Amino acid sequence: MGGGGKSKSAPAPIYMPPPPDNTFSQFLQYSQGQEQRATDRAAQLLQDDKDKETARKAFGVAGFGGLRSGLESQLRQGLITYDDASNKLRAYGDKYELNPEEAVNNLTSLYSNELLPGRRARSTAAAYRELLGRDPTEKETKDTAELFAGGDYSSVQDLKDSLLKGPEYQDKFQTSYLGNYYDTMYGKEERDTEGKRTGKRAFKFDTNLLPTYAAGTEGKTGVSIPKFGDTLSGTPAELEEQTQNIRDTRKYLYSAGLTNLQGDIDKETQKLKNEGAKDIAKISSAGDIYKGLVGSFSFN
Repeated sequence: MGGGGKSKSAPAPIYMPPPPDNTFSQFLQYSQGQEQRATDRAAQLLQDDKDKETARKAFGVAGFGGLRSGLESQLRQGLITYDDASNKLRAYGDKYELNPEEAVNNLTSLYSNELLPGRRARSTAAAYRELLGRDPTEKETKDTAELFAGGDYSSVQDLKDSLLKGPEYQDKFQTSYLGNYYDTMYGKEERDTEGKRTGKRAFKFDTNLLPTYAAGTEGKTGVSIPKFGDTLSGTPAELEEQTQNIRDTRKYLYSAGLTNLQGDIDKETQKLKNEGAKDIAKISSAGDIYKGLVGSFSFN
């Protein structure tokens, strides 16, 4: 071997570090991204709700004017009551978070100052025509309007009840059960020249329905019957007395007729009895004669 030469040693190993582990940072970044997206989505949903609420309120504001005009029109035409109209305005305001009080006040002013007085005047006139058959006077219309305004009348029915209790209606129509009964039984109550009720009635009576004495029998009983006219006039009490007299007379005449008929039957019966007794006496007498004749002969 040659001398003096140095031997070559093996190269030192080179160690490569492992690649950095960024798993955690990626997870952190992912988590942060998720949170941001959730935040953004929540913010978007909130904004959407706000936009919807804004749109809803805007829709309510836009429709409020039309609703108010429609309700006023219906109120003018009598298609809806004031209470219903005002309640609808308030309900609409609650739904869309609006303040409807100004509109309600305007509606109240329209109804109270313009519509209600005219309606009450027409209702007053209708009530007078319906119950009294005439239009109210100017004073009656004014007085009734004041009673409505003061709260004495709360409805047209209150006015009608007052008219029904008034003297004019009471004089014009019979409203009591007893008065209607007398009208039915004896006819309508008579009035004087001024049109006032007299308390009297005229009852029509057909004298042909009353029995009479047979020819030759009138006066035999010693009782004479009154002469009834075709018309009975008087108060209900007087008419009741007169009609009772008619009933008593009818009963008497029928009873007298039956009594007379029974008397004739009794007479004929007694006559037959008497004639029968005579015949029996004759037969008995003849029998005695024959018996005597037979006894005068001797057969011994």
